[in-house]
Amino acid sequence: MRIEIVLPIKIVSELNLREHWTKKHARHKKLHKRIWLAFLPYRGWIELPCCITLMRVSPRSLDEDNLMGAFKTIRDYIADQIIPGLAMGRADGDPRITWIYMQEKSAPKTYACKIIIEDTK
Repeated sequence: MRIEIVLPIKIVSELNLREHWTKKHARHKKLHKRIWLAFLPYRGWIELPCCITLMRVSPRSLDEDNLMGAFKTIRDYIADQIIPGLAMGRADGDPRITWIYMQEKSAPKTYACKIIIEDTK
């Protein structure tokens, strides 16, 4: 089975970002709600082991470590939807989930996050 979800959000690297904690909290809360809503139709359908590709669509690219850091919150929220019941941030370490990070160049002022989930059985 292959599931592809496209979220119209801007993925920013938080590793070098200096902002007030309330702004960061608001962004994380918005991300959490969007991911929860996007995974609602697939709850119970995603089987492990699986491969999850996280693709950042943006006019400019990030280097490898900033790309992984930019997806940390999204990775946590996705893993939480697939493996519920664990403490926040623990499910993404499950060895049955393989994570792949990619980037795609887009037109100016066009941003998105593509999530592709594939069975690896």
